Amino acid sequence: MRLQKVTECKDDNCPAVYVSDRGTAVVQGNPVETGTEGLTLGDGEKAVELPPEVVLATVQALRGVKQ
Repeated sequence: MRLQKVTECKDDNCPAVYVSDRGTAVVQGNPVETGTEGLTLGDGEKAVELPPEVVLATVQALRGVKQ
């Protein structure tokens, strides 16, 4: 799998999103604690928190990949 970063991040220690050559998104962010109200994770799953501007940039990038 090849990844391309599609969100701005001045260093490697901040929320970011990458678009893969498969047309999927890979996210990097702060982990959400298990036991958080409303969150149910399956075996091996992890949740990360992303700010809205990162999510919007991801949608725009994915639309560009699929066109």
